[in-house]
Amino acid sequence: MENYALKNKPIMRLLSTGLPPVVLIIILLAVWQIACIAGNIPKWMLARPTDVGVALTADFKELLPDILSTYINIIVGFLLAVAIGLVIAVLISSFSLLSAALTPLIIALCCIPMVTLVPMMMLVLGTGPDVKIIAIIIQAFPLVNLNSVVAFINVNPERLELMKSLKANKVQTFTQCIFPDGIHGVFTGIRLASIMAMVTGVASEIVGGKAGLGSRIIYFINFSKTADAFSCIVYIAVLGILIYGIISIVERQIKW
Repeated sequence: MENYALKNKPIMRLLSTGLPPVVLIIILLAVWQIACIAGNIPKWMLARPTDVGVALTADFKELLPDILSTYINIIVGFLLAVAIGLVIAVLISSFSLLSAALTPLIIALCCIPMVTLVPMMMLVLGTGPDVKIIAIIIQAFPLVNLNSVVAFINVNPERLELMKSLKANKVQTFTQCIFPDGIHGVFTGIRLASIMAMVTGVASEIVGGKAGLGSRIIYFINFSKTADAFSCIVYIAVLGILIYGIISIVERQIKW
């Protein structure tokens, strides 16, 4: 009996973590469908889940260029934001003068909704993908940076003393002590940045531009095609779930 449980441990873990949200989503979709039918809600006002399902398959080829545009912009912007946030975090946690100079600016970037600046950025840079990627970077990298800095400066003092006793230099101390000890804080920032990258990327497409799922949502809503608009939202949600899942898998695979 014990051997059977061990062999099926991954399956049981998958069922325990994956089954509850799936069941909840099914229940919510069923309630949504029943409410639309019972309330006789017009399809142009609120699409039914079955209509959204039809739109997901029927409009896929038409939406594919917009899906690729949104996915590429968000992924590229997010990855660059992570890299920039980590590099600046290393510098800030290593040099107090640089920390005093940059930290207030980075905090300010966290407080400013970048979507409010996108129209002005488009006046200078146009409506191409570059401005959307830049907006994602500016909005997402501070979250990686701030969480990483907090993790790096709150390392276990005993471990730092051990590295000093071993006469380790700054690079050795960071790579073998500070970074491994703060890795979970880094991933917290990366998770938050992934959410902000999704929000900023889609919001930038809604504000301006002729490509991407955000612009398509506005187009469909203007013509009361709510099922098609919801299908775009589903494609956006799929990317968000994939990115979040990949981040979680990578964090579990890192051993320190």
